[in-house]
Amino acid sequence: MTEKNLFTSLPYLIFVSLIAFAIWYFGSAEYIASQTTQIQEWGLIGFAGLIFILLLAVRNTIYVIPFMLNMLFLISQTEWNLDVIPLSIYIMPSAIILGIIGHVILYKINPFKGQFFLGIALLSIAILVSTILNTETYDMTTLIIVLAVLLMLVVYGFFANTIKGDHLLYLIRIFVVMGVMISFEVAVFYLRQDDILESLRVKDLDLGWGISNFIATYLIMFVSVTFYFIKKFKLHIVWIVLALFEIAMLLFTLSRAGIIAFAITTLFLFVYMFVHYPHKWNLLLNLFIGVTIVSAVAYYFRDYFIMIWDRLELYGLDDNGRIVLWEEAWATFKENLWFGGGILARQTAVGVNELRMFHNTILHTLACFGILGGVALLVQFLSILRIFFYKLTGEKAILLIALAGANMQGMVDNIYFMPQYMIIMFVIIAFVENANSIDRLRKELRIAE
Repeated sequence: MTEKNLFTSLPYLIFVSLIAFAIWYFGSAEYIASQTTQIQEWGLIGFAGLIFILLLAVRNTIYVIPFMLNMLFLISQTEWNLDVIPLSIYIMPSAIILGIIGHVILYKINPFKGQFFLGIALLSIAILVSTILNTETYDMTTLIIVLAVLLMLVVYGFFANTIKGDHLLYLIRIFVVMGVMISFEVAVFYLRQDDILESLRVKDLDLGWGISNFIATYLIMFVSVTFYFIKKFKLHIVWIVLALFEIAMLLFTLSRAGIIAFAITTLFLFVYMFVHYPHKWNLLLNLFIGVTIVSAVAYYFRDYFIMIWDRLELYGLDDNGRIVLWEEAWATFKENLWFGGGILARQTAVGVNELRMFHNTILHTLACFGILGGVALLVQFLSILRIFFYKLTGEKAILLIALAGANMQGMVDNIYFMPQYMIIMFVIIAFVENANSIDRLRKELRIAE
């Protein structure tokens, strides 16, 4: 499903993720605290610089994707205010935007088209209209919102029109490697703690680029994609053990919504693995062996898993204030039916304007962007179904399951409007659209013959 060369091979993708992991690892290491900012700044600048060069040098932008996606997970420090944000944080998006502009000019690309573009355009209009109607004083926050909307439009449209060919297997490889990288980041975080049991008890997991709930989202997606290789390759046991390790790290996030969402996702994954698969008993045997191996290792570390269970049991089905938030979201929607209360609809009790979420994708969209936003979300959902179910293949199915798993968590957590998730979603859709284009071209050629 992809052209086989060095830059699409698994070893190359592992190498890129190892560099990203090293930047994250040394950028967050206390024993070199005096150098952490410098390491991270140079890492971000280096990745952004490579992306800029590739955007100008190569017509097919698939080679940019490993660097762009890994860059989302190498930031190990996020506790910056506007006064001390390092230069790299400004250079990184600037280099990418300039690279995109340069690519559009050099290769005469129209970034404003695609099957998903209508949904993105409607959502962008909803956000901008809602912002205008609900803003009394325009400031830096308003400018950032406008720029974010424009970037959202451009990122999808750009990759939808510059990724050429059917490269779904290549994207799956990237996600599998990144799932392992994030799992090792979780493991390293806990290994660095003086008392792992205490860290689990207080749930202080923070990798810099994201806290426990966000980490769970990407593990759900990337673990799900690993099941593609479990089904595809005869050495099931290797991929099964790898997936189980990542699932264990998902448990270590202590994200109840993430764990429940993945449990539901697992049902779809088992259907995916066993439907139209001739060697079901062999796969079942490998699953049994893999679970036995990982269970034996887990038993050695049973104190940690007991603590995880105790904490999950302690909080159980406690909504942690979610129901109150949902009631607030619905009330906000009813007060602002058509265009919502604006992106800052949920403000702090003291009235400070800052981005807060309602912990539910649908209710958050309705509260902030009204019926117009809700229609945009519905159009996006229908567009995704149309794109993925055009000649549904194993590659498209596993990527759709990954998106579905993340969005199930999005019913109780902040997922959909997170920049990392939206970039990953746009990339997935762009890859699937281009794979569909190849299918249509082949169909036309067969008809012509």
